[in-house]
Amino acid sequence: MKIAKAMLTERFQLSQPVRQESLSSQVYGILKDAVFTGKFKPGETLRELHLAKMFDVSQATIREALVQLEHAGLVIRLQNRKTTVTSLTPEDVRDRLEMRIVLEDLAFRKAAARMSGKDLADLRELSDAIQSAIDAGSYPETTAADMRFHHFVWEKSGSPALEKNLDQLTTPLFAFLGVLHAHGMADLRVTKSHEKLVEALASRDDATISAAVKEHITGSYGAFLQSGVKSLEALAPVETAGA
Repeated sequence: MKIAKAMLTERFQLSQPVRQESLSSQVYGILKDAVFTGKFKPGETLRELHLAKMFDVSQATIREALVQLEHAGLVIRLQNRKTTVTSLTPEDVRDRLEMRIVLEDLAFRKAAARMSGKDLADLRELSDAIQSAIDAGSYPETTAADMRFHHFVWEKSGSPALEKNLDQLTTPLFAFLGVLHAHGMADLRVTKSHEKLVEALASRDDATISAAVKEHITGSYGAFLQSGVKSLEALAPVETAGA
């Protein structure tokens, strides 16, 4: 299944392998997209040698890209160099959601104290972009717009450490919303408007912000948590990249 090479050609419209600097960053971006779009599924094995042949780059370049994926929480790398796409269990999801509520609550309250009128206007535009993607039925763009919205707030918190921890904590959650969507599990972003978060931030009231954040996050994975499925991997047939 030569996903990576096909994505390379399609994304960059190239007939030849990429020959620019920062190859590993480009490969990382393509592999990350493959996870977010479900082309690489939870539990799937990513083999360095096969990926190197697909991209026509060195194994060292692939290894650097996989390390970046590991830092983003999208893959798990073992000592024997085996790398698999992260597969969350219900317990993993609950744990991440509990931590996300605490950290995102803090980030939103800190951001509210720092955001200008222009910042709030920019955030409303990001909220509108999420709704436009939902209305257009574009699931990848919905997730991308959703991430842009939250990253904007995290950055405005003024805490790089908080922003980094939230990014590492939530990236796998965002990535695997597509897996749940593909199996008909409800996506509450359709009914939970991000505009309510903007209004809460504009109020600059800590209690209002905390309540809005908790309501927004709670239940996002409700269908998965109540399904009895043991892991995201169980929802997606596993294939081996490059096999």
